[in-house]
Amino acid sequence: MLNRRFLRIKAFQILYALSREEQPNAALYRKRLFEGLDKTYELFLFMLSFPEAFIDFLQSDLEAQKAKYIPTKEQIDLLDAVLSNKVLLQISSDITLKNTREKKSLQWLQSTDVLRSFWNDIKDAEWVKSYAALPTKTYFNDKDFAATLFELIISDEDIFCAYFEERFINWDDDQVLVLTAIQRLLKDLKDNSLVFLPQKHKDEEEDLKFVKDLYDLYLQNQNELSDIVTARTKNWDEERIALVDMILMKMALCELMYFPYIPVKVTINEYLELAKLYSTPQSHGFINGILDKAQTELRKQNKIEKLGRGLVD
Repeated sequence: MLNRRFLRIKAFQILYALSREEQPNAALYRKRLFEGLDKTYELFLFMLSFPEAFIDFLQSDLEAQKAKYIPTKEQIDLLDAVLSNKVLLQISSDITLKNTREKKSLQWLQSTDVLRSFWNDIKDAEWVKSYAALPTKTYFNDKDFAATLFELIISDEDIFCAYFEERFINWDDDQVLVLTAIQRLLKDLKDNSLVFLPQKHKDEEEDLKFVKDLYDLYLQNQNELSDIVTARTKNWDEERIALVDMILMKMALCELMYFPYIPVKVTINEYLELAKLYSTPQSHGFINGILDKAQTELRKQNKIEKLGRGLVD
């Protein structure tokens, strides 16, 4: 789940926070970096427990509706439609996911009021009614509905903000990462199959070494990295260069110079993608220009040397 882009993002977030400290403590922030990786995965698992909590809530609401003296058929049909969503049921009933969550005590405790507010907020929405009105629902319909629910609760619904922030101090930093991971999981999900729960790391030893080296080498060489950027932005007052852009360029240069097995194009493209996420629309072109000029000159100075098949050019 925590692929190289996620690791770069986590390193960027920590380096940005560290750079804003008057008396930075590199060791403390390195510790926070590794703790943050665990917290990101826990948040991912917690969000995947949403379908179970939501289904339990809707089931209680359905029973309450049916118990009314004059039940509302429209509400009952709506609840029945959502409760029969194959994707929500598939995720909520997956044993591996459930066992992993339980080991980490990740449960939607005291969530009834939040879920009720959310349901009241969406049940009259056109996209919910259109879904419920489908005479025959395909697996694609169910997947699309589930994806919209996740996108709403993670990125759009203010109803959940306080609930998540109270439980995860990393909520603001990691919500986009977690949504991306869930969208990828839903895309790969197949009908009548087990939920493929991605491991926190594809190769934990390699991943942790990568992010540790990126953090440490950046700090050890940041004066040189700053000089490389400054030399190629002579017409710019350094204070006019956004802190985000400066850190991203220095991280990219660090990777270009000190990570011989990562292709130049991969590094530059990755940091341009991070610029899209964290900086201004103008930053993409600015960063691309600086890095392209820098890597050409650094190659001539033999400061960029790539090893391995397909990397030597």
